[in-house]
Amino acid sequence: MAPQTLTELSHCNLEDISLETISLLLAQVQYPDLNIKHYQELLDHYAHQGSKYIKGVAGAPAIASALSHYLFEKEGFRGNTRDYYNPANSYFNDVLDRRSGIPITLAALYISVGQRLRLPVSGAAFPGHFLVRYEYEDGAFYVDAFSKGKLLSEKDCRKRIKDQYKGEVMFRPEFLASASHLDILLRMLSNLKMAHMLHKEFETVLQVLNYILMFSPEGIAELKERGLIYMHLECFRPALADLEKYMEHFPQADDFAVIEECVEDLREKVEHIS
Repeated sequence: MAPQTLTELSHCNLEDISLETISLLLAQVQYPDLNIKHYQELLDHYAHQGSKYIKGVAGAPAIASALSHYLFEKEGFRGNTRDYYNPANSYFNDVLDRRSGIPITLAALYISVGQRLRLPVSGAAFPGHFLVRYEYEDGAFYVDAFSKGKLLSEKDCRKRIKDQYKGEVMFRPEFLASASHLDILLRMLSNLKMAHMLHKEFETVLQVLNYILMFSPEGIAELKERGLIYMHLECFRPALADLEKYMEHFPQADDFAVIEECVEDLREKVEHIS
């Protein structure tokens, strides 16, 4: 039986679950009554229409471009450059409704439609800008769904790293490897955390951090973040538990003294309310 919630999903092998299902279950953070079947049928429709654009097209790059033309020109999906950090850009149902998103959610659209058409597409966790990986007989190329499906070679991607990071980040082959569904989910959750944090929606940030730690219990940095959010929300006991655990795991952390002060203050508060 397919998982119905993110909690149920955490007990599954994510590679056995479609990326669209993972993305739509994630949207339940904001939309608990989301009709997942409706959006799966919408993706079925896009695949049916998209098949008409790739029919008879020869060669992997030409097929990828034909699908891009359909999704980004005919259907009008686009990267949201004006309001990039709007949380709606990270909720897959909103992206499908508004036809606007960020690189990873638009890549999820391309992958979900492409896989229905039996195209060899998957995600590539490229730093700062998620891509679609398209494998074919000559190797692989990459689709930038945020830029209307622009095709990129490995050379293009290497240049992006050089231009974007000015030598501070060196290119590594794993940047372009096929990303696991767990890696994609954690990146989506991280984007949501940042978007809601920028909007000061701290209770939603807490919910997202809980999910990150559910899927990645070793996330000590997220444990510290959750402790600080708990503290901001005046949930002193869980804040203390998280920050004490952080200090235990990272005694050499640069911010150890700051966190230690927070812990001392929290201990006083917890004793006061006991």
